[in-house]
Amino acid sequence: MAVLRILLGIAYPALIYLAVSVAQPRTVAAVGLLAVAARLAFTSRGRLLDYVRALGLPVLAVAFILAAAAVLNSPTSLLLTPALVSFALLAVFARSLATDEPTAEKFARLQNRDPTEAEIRYCRHVTIVWCAFFLANGLAASWLAIAGDLKVWALYTGFLSYVLVGILFASELTYRHWRFRRYFGAPTDPLFRRVFPPRAPEAEAPPSMRPSITR
Repeated sequence: MAVLRILLGIAYPALIYLAVSVAQPRTVAAVGLLAVAARLAFTSRGRLLDYVRALGLPVLAVAFILAAAAVLNSPTSLLLTPALVSFALLAVFARSLATDEPTAEKFARLQNRDPTEAEIRYCRHVTIVWCAFFLANGLAASWLAIAGDLKVWALYTGFLSYVLVGILFASELTYRHWRFRRYFGAPTDPLFRRVFPPRAPEAEAPPSMRPSITR
């Protein structure tokens, strides 16, 4: 089911592009709202609370824009959904910067429960980078929804934006392994361990703790 939800989220621009071509925006929005309501109705209370904590703002953004499309019968409202999701993720990441554990650090601790001070500072910087990306992506998606061609909007929000996410994620992952060279059993570890071998323990230790060499 999780894979299906991810695939549906990725396919949203293509589905909207096809649906708007054959049906009223109000009808498309109503179907979307029913799908969201059905998903929530069949989710256990405990899991629902987990969803609210992790994805509450993006889901509310989608529900709001679908409701607006249903009332206004406007295709533009439906096209603004990817932009609002991007802005909602921006809000989640930006809000975490005011806490002791930014979003990037939360994800990092899923594998590395004991990050170093340098890694903690790095995670804060990574969170800022993702904030900048979500802002730029949201602005681009908004402009295409309001003033762009429907085909161009579908191409960007349904393909190019995911390519950019992949490039940013892969670049950050590669840089992180080059910089810190710590491995915790992730699927990518064998590749990165070969390309960026772990540093010798003495190379990472403070100068006062490194073995002295006498001549």
